[in-house]
Amino acid sequence: MKQLNSAVSLLGCAAMTLTMAFSTISTARADNELLKLKHHTEVQLAFDDEVDSKTAKPGDTVHLHTTEPVIVDGKRVIAPDTHVIGTVRAVHHRGKFGQNAKIQMVLAPIKATNGAEIPLGFKTKSGDMSRGGEAAGASIGGAVLLGPIGLVGGYFVTGKNIHVHPGDKMSVEVSKDVLVKSMQ
Repeated sequence: MKQLNSAVSLLGCAAMTLTMAFSTISTARADNELLKLKHHTEVQLAFDDEVDSKTAKPGDTVHLHTTEPVIVDGKRVIAPDTHVIGTVRAVHHRGKFGQNAKIQMVLAPIKATNGAEIPLGFKTKSGDMSRGGEAAGASIGGAVLLGPIGLVGGYFVTGKNIHVHPGDKMSVEVSKDVLVKSMQ
């Protein structure tokens, strides 16, 4: 009888050990599940460096970081404070007729929580009228209404420079669908 109780206890321990092993395997599978980070998913960034259109030049490096996590299906795929490197591609200084300065920048891929690289791009706005377009339109309208004096007046309307401070925020997006493993 004592041997029977020992055998039953031993079987119970073995069954519990197997149950724990299977639950550990299923948890590991859930943590390594593939998630689809979709194109156009928004990523919030903040500048770590100062950037100014007066002094920026192509090739300059700009450091940024994420300000909040990116979550897919309740799982974090990009952690907050993940570093991002940007490179200035071109600088267009402010101009006459209200033409604002522009800085074109390219972003290196950002690292997901599992180390995968995720390409980033900039959001595009459609139907957005810039101040430069309005000033040029006003100058053309001024030329029609006021003759050459109206056109000369538009020449003296200058655009604005760009000055970005550390901590200033911008929103970018994932530039293509990416499969990433979830890391809890």
